[in-house]
Amino acid sequence: MEDHDQEQQKTEIIQSRDLETIKNEQSSVKSLIESILLESTKQVDNKKAQYNKKIKTSRQKELEYLTNVTKPILTSPEQLNIACERINSLLLNHKTILLPACYSLDKLNSGRVTYEQFRLVIRDLLPQMSKEDFFILTKLFEIENSVDYRMIFGENFSDGILQFITPISVLQPDEMILENKLSKSFDKTLQLNHSKYVTIYFRLITFDSYNAYPGHIKLTVSDQTSIYVLSKMIIEETQLATRFVSIFREKVCSHNTLLKPMYSLEYYDYTGTYDKIFPVYTLYYDYSSMDIYDTCPILKCDYYMK
Repeated sequence: MEDHDQEQQKTEIIQSRDLETIKNEQSSVKSLIESILLESTKQVDNKKAQYNKKIKTSRQKELEYLTNVTKPILTSPEQLNIACERINSLLLNHKTILLPACYSLDKLNSGRVTYEQFRLVIRDLLPQMSKEDFFILTKLFEIENSVDYRMIFGENFSDGILQFITPISVLQPDEMILENKLSKSFDKTLQLNHSKYVTIYFRLITFDSYNAYPGHIKLTVSDQTSIYVLSKMIIEETQLATRFVSIFREKVCSHNTLLKPMYSLEYYDYTGTYDKIFPVYTLYYDYSSMDIYDTCPILKCDYYMK
């Protein structure tokens, strides 16, 4: 009887040990599975973090590029004027679709939207606007990390982006420094204190065949004068109902003959001299009337005759 009891005790001890071993093995397997799952989760999180980091880095690179490429424009009144004219011409014809889109995103009716919201509006409704122009636009109207779209579109009696256009001072004929007499040792290449001048005859393309047309004018300017400044001088001289004039080499309105606003006369080989007898050139110009004069046939007569 005692032998039987001892055998039974041994059997129970062995079974207990086996059961404990199984439990330990199960616990080890469970820990291993949990460890694998945890490691897998960490890897997924790391991949997400790396992906987000790449996106952030790409965005930062784009912002750095735009900051660098637009800095010369934002710091130069003349270049900024050109950019403002260009951006305004794009916005003007799309205001009726851009403004309602911004209103729909402005849930607080604050007159502002986030940078990303405004970027999506422009990207979807005005894709022809370049990234550089968009960056300039948002920089000019940025308020507390948001964009004031009402000011951009001329709400609240503002002039929109045109408010950032500054007048460019141009030397008048009586302010020009001229050389009356040149000595034999005079070296023109060393005369850095004196400007070279040219005389330009500007003819309105529409009325080129009519020599007595008052829109044909003559200007004497430095050959360093930009095409943009010349266009403003033409507007001032002729009192045209427009904000911008296009100037051409020939009496043909085309991209091949167009003189770009940011370049000077000298850049296009219209070089002057230090003498009083300046070289004479002929250039042509054209323009479109402003919308506010759409109902006036007199101011737009030349436009209708194109």
